[in-house]
Amino acid sequence: MKKRIAVTISFSFSIRYIVRTGLLEKMKTFCEPVVCIFWNQEDLIKELLHKGFEVHVIPESGKGAQYITVRYKLDYWFRYFRLKSFSKNFEPRYVEKFKSRKKVLKGRLREYYHLLKFFIPGYTQKLLRVENELLQSDTNYAAMVDLIVKLRIDALFCVTPFHHQEDIFLRAAKACNLKMMTSILSFDNIVKRGWVPVDYDCYMVWNKYNAAEIRRIYVDAVKQNNDNVQVVGAAQFDFYKRPEYVLPKKDWLQLVGLPDTNRKIILYAGGPVSLFPQEPQFLQHIIDALEKGEIASEPIILFRCHPIDKVERWKDAVTPSAHLYFDTSWTGNTKLTYANVTDVDIMKLCSTLNYTDVHVNVASTMTIDGSAYYKPQICPAYDEVYKNEKYPISGFYYQEHYSYTTKTKGIALANSKKELIDFINDALQNPSKYITRCDDVLKEVITYTDGHCTERVAAVIENEIAKI
Repeated sequence: MKKRIAVTISFSFSIRYIVRTGLLEKMKTFCEPVVCIFWNQEDLIKELLHKGFEVHVIPESGKGAQYITVRYKLDYWFRYFRLKSFSKNFEPRYVEKFKSRKKVLKGRLREYYHLLKFFIPGYTQKLLRVENELLQSDTNYAAMVDLIVKLRIDALFCVTPFHHQEDIFLRAAKACNLKMMTSILSFDNIVKRGWVPVDYDCYMVWNKYNAAEIRRIYVDAVKQNNDNVQVVGAAQFDFYKRPEYVLPKKDWLQLVGLPDTNRKIILYAGGPVSLFPQEPQFLQHIIDALEKGEIASEPIILFRCHPIDKVERWKDAVTPSAHLYFDTSWTGNTKLTYANVTDVDIMKLCSTLNYTDVHVNVASTMTIDGSAYYKPQICPAYDEVYKNEKYPISGFYYQEHYSYTTKTKGIALANSKKELIDFINDALQNPSKYITRCDDVLKEVITYTDGHCTERVAAVIENEIAKI
């Protein structure tokens, strides 16, 4: 009989990786996938059931106040003593500028208070022990163990081992001695998403840098699994090698609501409000330049909203313009991260990347996506709202996970409003100058550019299953 493998989905991006790439279908050839989804996405569940997959809606991780408090303290331990990243403090300090002085001071005092405790002999071990005790008494851990036993699964595969929604389920699976496999969803997740308390039997990552991060941070787990860290590339980038995912231009224009025109198109891919509440300034700078005739040939701006952001905040923040059109990506109704990602959604993204002429974003993965279509990548690295800060927005391009992208010189960093407009003008007229390093960006970040990363992930899973 085929081994039963739990496949967890707790995020809309997981659907793109697990379902839309065809990974689930490939797994079906050598195991019996048991889809465990953490919200009731009815259309997706109906689709998977129709295709013959077993699907279960799993309750989200339930955590009491005591357990949450201990995990909060352990976040400091992870950040300062396990992560060991040169950029570990950048983002926490950067977002402080959007808070009141009183709130920042209070947060800093709390941080230092908890941090100093870790220098007390035995404190870390005690806290980890308390966390394990509370895991069993102050969460829905016991119910999760019972559920896993009822599901009769032999192994587990996940792409978001850091997600709080499935955290307790994963802990219970490990306690049930399942074979644990993870393929980290994105290149920034290892150093930015916090502590992963489960030791995995197999880690799959995008590139050599991610592999080094896993070996550095989760050294004990890596030793126990005989250094089973596999570089498999980025499965979601396989779509960009499939011509069938690019719609005819007329169909794409209609889908995103653009006029049927030969005008060039600037794609602005927005970031999340949690990191960049002041980001609309850059879109406004481009609008102003167009209104003043400072950008040649009157291009269109297509704004693509981040999947976990609301387009309304951008519409409210910038002045209306005949040059500007808004597009949305996949977002859920009850929760932004809870949405089905369909083939049409992916076709729209691929077509958007393909048909737009210049891409603008702030330190986003979209830089890598756009490089796959050989488009100029222009990135604002200045801030007219929060000037002369100790932690400037330009620092995002030099964080550990993004620094090797920046070092390729495959992106044009605009250090002022004038430079942003100059880069856009030049890139529209001379795109070839800006795409010479696109291959370097791809090789550094996703390693493999042949469109077969999904097959690599499936092959690793099959090999691991054979060891059970």
